[in-house]
This record gives sequence, structure tokens and C-alpha cells, in this order.
Amino acid sequence: MKLFAKYSRINLVSTVIIFLTACTAFYFTLNYVFIHQIDEDLKIEQGEIEAFVNEHNALPENISVKDQVIQYQPISGNKGKYFSTSFMTQRGEYEKKKFRHLVFTIKAGQQWYQATVSKSLEETENLTRSILIIAFLTILAILFASFIINRVVLKKIWRPFYKSLNLVKEFKVGSDQRLLFPGSGIDEFQLMDATLQKITSQARKDYVSLKTFSENASHEIQTPLAVIRSKLDLMIQDEHLTAHQSNAMQAAYEAIQKLSRMNQSLLLLAKIENRQFNETSVIDMKMLLEQKLYQFKELWQDKHITVTTDLSEASIIMNESLADVLLNNLLSNATKHNEDGGTINIHLQKGMLNIGNSGSLHLLNEHSLFRRFYKTGTSSEHHGLGLSIAKQICEVSGCNISYKFENEKLHTFVLEW
Repeated sequence: MKLFAKYSRINLVSTVIIFLTACTAFYFTLNYVFIHQIDEDLKIEQGEIEAFVNEHNALPENISVKDQVIQYQPISGNKGKYFSTSFMTQRGEYEKKKFRHLVFTIKAGQQWYQATVSKSLEETENLTRSILIIAFLTILAILFASFIINRVVLKKIWRPFYKSLNLVKEFKVGSDQRLLFPGSGIDEFQLMDATLQKITSQARKDYVSLKTFSENASHEIQTPLAVIRSKLDLMIQDEHLTAHQSNAMQAAYEAIQKLSRMNQSLLLLAKIENRQFNETSVIDMKMLLEQKLYQFKELWQDKHITVTTDLSEASIIMNESLADVLLNNLLSNATKHNEDGGTINIHLQKGMLNIGNSGSLHLLNEHSLFRRFYKTGTSSEHHGLGLSIAKQICEVSGCNISYKFENEKLHTFVLEW
């Protein structure tokens, strides 16, 4: 859940609770005030009746007016006074209305009477209802305005944050493009942008330093490797070597060969990252695959690998050299990590190439598979750069490569463009 959405939800819920509580309190307060006012009016009526009795020693005439009723009932003695509320029907009407009553005792002549003065609460309730409706509509208007403010104003306020976040998400340490964060009048966002700018700039400097070191080291290593390899060639050809010495020389020669291949792969990775393969053309993938099938034919025959192909016409726009390296690495990977008597399935269609091979019976680590120097086993025969190079080629060529484990026996790499 987004921050401003969560804030809006909390703000909306708390506002509704506050307004509902306020409305309830307002209703009871208003009702109390109105009832108290009516009670005061009833006391005034009581005072007028008592004044009339004191003056004339008789009850005033029992006259009912609109929304007010006065009744007298003879009783045996003084029973005090009290207020009550009930529904009653006024003379000449059929509908019951809610009335507030003041019941008190008064003596006229030699007789005690229970006087009941009643006032209708209909107008009071109507007024209360009208005030509550107005308050409720006001609350709805405030909630609607708050919702609009949260959705529009807060979204606008947070817009620089998301723009900065998207810039960082798209940031590539190997790119020379400088990050231009959007301006904002909010101090926290400005501090975040300044921090991100500093971090990305430092990351780019560190990357450039490391890349320069790797390139220079790889180039400098090439010459001594060539010298060592030539010297080992001469020593291996010496007729006076013992079998033990010859085997040691052979192991050293193979180690030098591996080191040379790894160095060449690192150089290739550096060139790909430096965008030194900018020239592109339309590559006929079917024809290129057929050439690769012919080149790998003898190697597959030696390992008794059965190759199944389904090639349709397909083309891709990319650098020709990179396309050749990409297919070489994928087919080499399917061969090296296969088993004797295994299978390789190659399926080519428009926009997609699947290369699957038999091998280990468990799913490989998809998150580490395309990392440099990652190996699926303990074997030291491979330097673990083939799939990393394939991934890098796909990134600079605008295509995608992924891995899946099919039917618990077939490791498949899917190339999509």
C-alpha cells in the first residue's frame, strides 16, 4: 500500500469517527437544550395557573391551544410535581404526537387537583432533525473535500518522490547519463535527492575505476600469458622430460589455457558494457543456427547427445558478432552441462528461441544463474562467465533471456526478442 493511500485511509477513518462522535454529542446537547427550554416554558405556564388560582380561588378555564394542552384532575391530596414525555392525541386530531408534560398539584377552593401542562415536541424534533441534516451534509462535504485533497493534493506533493524513485530504478552504473532529479519545495525530498545524487555519483566513480582496472589488467595479462604458453609449448616438446614432469607441464598448460579463456571472456564483457558493438543488422537466426549445428555436430556425436530441432524462419536485429557469441555460449552451455547419451532440444520460431538440455535432476538457482563466475557444480573446467556474457549481450541488444526447468528433467533457456 502506498504511503499517501495509507495516510488517506487513516485520515478518512479518523475523520469519520470524530464527526460521528461530534454529531452524537451535538444531537444529545441540542436535545437537552430544547427540552430544558420547553421545561422552562411549562414552568411559566404553571406559574400563571398558580397566580390565577391565588387570585380567584378557582381553576382557570381548561382551554387547549395548538401544541399545548392543559388538563385538571381531582385528587385526594398533594402528590408533588414531575416532568415526563409521552405520546398523546390532541383534541380533534387522530395522529399521536410526542408531548412534554409538567404534572403538579394545586389546591382550588377546598379541592386538590392534579394539573398537567403539555407542550408538543414536534417542532422541536423537526428543528433538531433539520439541524442534524445540515450538519450531516456539512460533514459529507468536508469528507468529500478531504478525500479530494488527499487524492489530488497529496498525490501532487508526492509526485517528485516517485519521479526520483523511478530515476534511481532506471539508473545503470555503467551509463554516463547524469541523473537529473525533479525540483521540489519540500526539504525532505530535496535532502533525499541530494543523498541519492551523491550515492549514484560515487557508485559510478567506483564502477569506472573498477572497470578501468579490469580492462587494463586484462590487457596487461595477455602478454605474459602468451609468453608462458609459448615457453610451456617448448618445454612439453623436450624429449628429456620424465612422465611425471610431462604431466605437470600438461596440467600447467591447461591452467594457462583456462586463464587465457577467462581473460578473453572478461575482455569481451568489458567491450559489451562499453557499447563497443554498436553496429547492428538483421540476422537470419535460422541460417546462423544451422551453421552452429554443423560446428557442434562432432562434439555432440562424441558425447552421444541426441539433438532435436524445430527451426522456423526468424530474424533478429543485433550485432552480428554478438549474435554469434550468444549462440555459441548457449549451445556450449547445453553441451558442457549435459550428460553422455543426453538430449538437446532446439526450437526456433518468430521472436523466440528455446534451447533445452538434459542434465542435473534439480532446479538451478535462477537468481544466481546469470551472475559472473557462478557454477552449478564443483567442476573447475569452466570459468562461469558464459551465461553472464549471454545475459549482457541480451541487455545491450534489447532482448530477454530466461531459464525454466521443464518436466523435472529439461533445463531450458528461452531467448525472446
